[in-house]
Amino acid sequence: MNMIFNACRYQCIALCLLLSGSFLHSQMTDYRHLSLRQAIETGLQNNKKIQISHLKQEMAVIREKDLATEKLPDIEFHTSYNQVTNLFQHQNGFFNKATKYDVINGMYDFTLSASIPVYMGGKIKNNEKKASIDTEISALKAHLNERQLKMEIITAFLQIHHLKEQQNLIQDKMKEDSVNIKQVRVLKANGLVTANEILRTSLQLSNHTMSWTELNNDIQIAEHKLKTILSLPEQQEMHVDTEDLISEGATIPYIDELTETALEKDESAAMAHKNLSLKELDQKLIKANYLPKITAGGEYFIKYPNMLFFPPEPYAYRLGMIGVNLTYPIENLYKNKYKMQEARENIHLAQLQIEENEENIRHIVYEAFKKFEETDQKIKIAEEAIIQAKENYRIVKTKYANKLSLITELIDADNAYLEAESNLISVKINRQLKYYQLQYTIGNL
Repeated sequence: MNMIFNACRYQCIALCLLLSGSFLHSQMTDYRHLSLRQAIETGLQNNKKIQISHLKQEMAVIREKDLATEKLPDIEFHTSYNQVTNLFQHQNGFFNKATKYDVINGMYDFTLSASIPVYMGGKIKNNEKKASIDTEISALKAHLNERQLKMEIITAFLQIHHLKEQQNLIQDKMKEDSVNIKQVRVLKANGLVTANEILRTSLQLSNHTMSWTELNNDIQIAEHKLKTILSLPEQQEMHVDTEDLISEGATIPYIDELTETALEKDESAAMAHKNLSLKELDQKLIKANYLPKITAGGEYFIKYPNMLFFPPEPYAYRLGMIGVNLTYPIENLYKNKYKMQEARENIHLAQLQIEENEENIRHIVYEAFKKFEETDQKIKIAEEAIIQAKENYRIVKTKYANKLSLITELIDADNAYLEAESNLISVKINRQLKYYQLQYTIGNL
């Protein structure tokens, strides 16, 4: 009794663990501080496009298994019963009286037959190979969809990070605007400036506040888009954690090594080669139309009455047969000509598509490599621009404090400094994006 109770208890525990697995996974993920790794894991699990590609891959595997059963024998059972009338023979013409012959009126049979393909010109074997290649192509497409999703999630994270950095920059400027307003009001109280300068500094703060509000809305929109990509419920609160997202020390190998890696890992290149294999198999299938088809089979039956004798005898009899059948479609000698020509053209087309695809891959890798190199130069230029803008702002601010420049000059210098800082943020994040795009291009992402 205790053994039965313990077995039931263990089964209940296992069932509870199975049902709560997905719930525990969702509880372990902190969507209020979602990291890039967690977002990718969630996307690969929830995204509908990924689920569809995996389902298609499973269907291709099932089709491959189904075609493997074509080699198995076909087995059929047949039975019938018929009630037969007497035989009337018109010896003197159809319209004259017929001679009646009594026959055995009840007829039945039980037949078991089987056949198996012995030689089909290679059609079964080549169809199995095609199904296997289709399964491999489905797996490549599923892997490509996963990589595309990863790149989409990474791009969304970098976009949100860019918006947050810009928002933080604007927030710092708003604090500085508030300090400037206080200083201008002190100068106004001492009669050193006019009320117009207070209005200009207040307008600067208003513009920065408006920019901060727009950026805040853009962040919410970008996070909502990411939530859609991850197929999360609408009511699920989600905010991303973009800390340590930028790696400024990212390096890449030489262009030749990148191109070699891309040609080896790129799914489109692999699918192009597999498409060529499919076209070659299609040609073999068409060639099989020129070849004979051989099947082996037999049947064993019980019939009543015995129609092998004349007159028929009212007895049941058993008989078995086994043999080989050969068929040769002679019409294919002239009907198959243009099908073969089309198959050869399809092979040639597939070969050209492989060459074209490799050329495109080489160019895409080269373009991604040059764009990544370009970001290093842009960062140096942006850093120099910040140094110049910062120094210019310091000089103008000192002049303004000494009443040697106008408030418009100070605002222009402040805007130039803000633009330089914003550009540096953009080019650094763009460098990280170009790095990920390059890794995606060569198949490492």
